[in-house]
Amino acid sequence: MSIEMMMLLGVIFVLPILPTFWAIFDIPKRRFATNRRKIVWFFTVSTLPCIGAILYIIVERRRTEPLEVV
Repeated sequence: MSIEMMMLLGVIFVLPILPTFWAIFDIPKRRFATNRRKIVWFFTVSTLPCIGAILYIIVERRRTEPLEVV
């Protein structure tokens, strides 16, 4: 197997996972309307990796604010 083919396979398998990891690390850092809503989004992103993360980024993230760091 050539280097180009291995790189292409790496991109195909790794690229869809990136939004999922980003969302999993972002959800705890945001203020949601309720804790239940936060748990539901975390469960959604964890259960439906790529689709759940993209939905979170498009739909829910703009409705939340960052938590204040003291």
